[in-house]
Amino acid sequence: MSLLYWKVGILIQRDVLNSKRAEYGKQIIETLANQLTAGYGPGWSKQQLRHCLRTAEAFPQEEIFSAVRRELTWTHIKSIIYIEDEIKRSFYVELCKMENWSSRQLQERIQSMLFERTAISKRPDDTIKTS
Repeated sequence: MSLLYWKVGILIQRDVLNSKRAEYGKQIIETLANQLTAGYGPGWSKQQLRHCLRTAEAFPQEEIFSAVRRELTWTHIKSIIYIEDEIKRSFYVELCKMENWSSRQLQERIQSMLFERTAISKRPDDTIKTS
């Protein structure tokens, strides 16, 4: 299912939005959600399509996304895709895979700012100097 959602996101980004966003994108997403729901049933809400689109933006290459989706659930992926910083996102992906975190554990680690705390602990002198 994760790969399907990624492919839907790629299609929306490339073919429907033509890599444009803003107001046009909002209207298109709503219209598309209504059409998909009418044609294929529930499960294609505006929010779901936004998740699909964001997944395609966060993981633009299929090879990279395929590696992630093989080890993480869609719930994990939805937590990770909204992390803007690619390094931070990769940090959580890798730790999640290595430590076999549940989606709840992943969300707790993100909320507790594990990435930032780990970065600070590895460079405490730099952190103190900039404070």
